[in-house]
Amino acid sequence: MEGEEEYGRYRYRWVVLAAFMFVAALTQMMWLNYAPILSRTQELMGFTSEMPIVILMLMFPLVYIPVSIPAGFIIDRKGFRYAVMIGALFTAAFSFLRLFVDNYALVLIGMIGISIGQPFVLNSITKMVSTWFPSEESGLASGLATLSLFLGMIVAQALTQPLLEGFGDDLGALRMLVLVYSLAAAAGFLLFAIFGRAKPPKSPKRTETEALGEDVAINMKSLRSLFGLHNFRILCLVILIGNGSFVGLMQLIEDILGPKGITSETAGYIGAVMVLAGVVGCVAIPAISDKLMLRKPFLLLAAFMAAPTLFLVGAFENTALIFVVGGFLGFFLLSALPILLTFAEETTGAHLTGTATSMLFLLGNAGGVVLTLAMEGIKAATGGENYFWAMVFLALLFVALIPFVFRIREKRGARD
Repeated sequence: MEGEEEYGRYRYRWVVLAAFMFVAALTQMMWLNYAPILSRTQELMGFTSEMPIVILMLMFPLVYIPVSIPAGFIIDRKGFRYAVMIGALFTAAFSFLRLFVDNYALVLIGMIGISIGQPFVLNSITKMVSTWFPSEESGLASGLATLSLFLGMIVAQALTQPLLEGFGDDLGALRMLVLVYSLAAAAGFLLFAIFGRAKPPKSPKRTETEALGEDVAINMKSLRSLFGLHNFRILCLVILIGNGSFVGLMQLIEDILGPKGITSETAGYIGAVMVLAGVVGCVAIPAISDKLMLRKPFLLLAAFMAAPTLFLVGAFENTALIFVVGGFLGFFLLSALPILLTFAEETTGAHLTGTATSMLFLLGNAGGVVLTLAMEGIKAATGGENYFWAMVFLALLFVALIPFVFRIREKRGARD
């Protein structure tokens, strides 16, 4: 390996990051595989209700809840490569079960298997970063790793329906669509197996010995100790509302925008614009945060921007305005995730970063389940015609979150 510098900076760290990003993007493609074609998939599979297809997508946040903490223990004990290989294998292997598109039970088992693999990949972000990157690059590296999640969402939102139509828009076309995604998942497993090295020969400046998974004792006592940290408790609330709202929005975007006269294809493009703006935010905002060595102001900015933009997405009827407001929503809300993950690692210490990230993603996905069902319930309770009051509800949650974010204790460049 060439390019060794002082404190163990290796150019190969970018290769590891790229291999990880490819696998992480695939997990999100699988999650939103059916979101842009929800109604059409319902028709092709012969269901009279969209709920069976919604359940396929809900498997991801539902399964995340019981699997997240065990995945975190494995990440902290075995290292990020070991965990990502597990996740990539589950993603690839179970994806092929979904080729049996006329057998809902097998498709459901396939989605459950892919969902089991997801926490092993996503929860490894901070461990991978702390293993390969110095502290002054941690926000940027976390931002790029998080960016890959959004790239996967963009592919799912923007390309799924065109691919389905290109293959013939029938049950065989749905099978071909799944095959394309499954082959991509198999390629991801192979690429990470080849390029995803476990650790550099020499640790980066900011990494403790424990960050490489050496001599770490992870148990329920250490898990309880995380909640003794003031900042970590607030970060849990932030991701519960922030990620939960985003999951609900992405899973229901076709139904949210449909009553406004917006087609499924256009709704997919709006979702892609939201995520694409988030990609830009995940590069720009963490870089500024790293330079200032401050995290709290950017979490506040995300909450302040999410409240009005969520309301406006629910209120506006004009497609062009929804595109614009959705872009602002994606830019500020999604860029908060890498900031939050970096702040969590700085709060808990590198040796517990896998477990901390697992708990955060667990709560974020639990929020996704609860808020998705809450949005459906609010829609039904307010006449069942649209999601306006559900979007108002999400906006009010962010208003309520702001005072808690103000209570975060932060010193420039210091840990809690």
